Amino acid sequence: MALRSLIRDFGCLVRRDGYAGTLRKLTGALARTELLVVVKRLDAIAPIAFAPRLEISELDHGSLAALAELNRRRCDTRATDRFASDLARGCGGLVARDDGRLAGYYWWTDREHRHLDRLEITLAEGDVYGFDFFMAEEHRGDGRAVEFLHAVETTLRDRGFARVWGYVRADNRPARWLYEARGYEVVRRVHLRSP
Repeated sequence: MALRSLIRDFGCLVRRDGYAGTLRKLTGALARTELLVVVKRLDAIAPIAFAPRLEISELDHGSLAALAELNRRRCDTRATDRFASDLARGCGGLVARDDGRLAGYYWWTDREHRHLDRLEITLAEGDVYGFDFFMAEEHRGDGRAVEFLHAVETTLRDRGFARVWGYVRADNRPARWLYEARGYEVVRRVHLRSP
């Protein structure tokens, strides 16, 4: 099943980005990457200065079909099995909808996670690790990512968490800007393949 998904995703990428674009992505994914480990205290969340446009809801088993469709559109059907597994392991998350259409997701856990050792993160009491934040390309811009991240932070704070940890690729300028604008502090740089 995993091999079939990998072949399907490769074909999707070739149709969407061409052979050259797909090879650039694969080469980049296999190269060593610099990741920035970030953390934010949740007791002082900066407000957003515009009216909310996204509908934010809890990620649950009912979300999996819409997530699978989003993964199919972004040529990453392998993520669908990982999402079901993360949900079964007790990970939490939120989904964002824009005019009723799934626009993005955010996953978190306050337990052990496969990334924590590689990122040299040790969760303390009151800490949570946000390990997957994604906004579909057609829903980016106009402050939607800022709005969604603000909703995530507020939700995590309201659940009693004091700090949220995460990471961002050093070469992802829009994501770095977003985390910086929302008050995340870079605490270390880690060189490895992306988690």
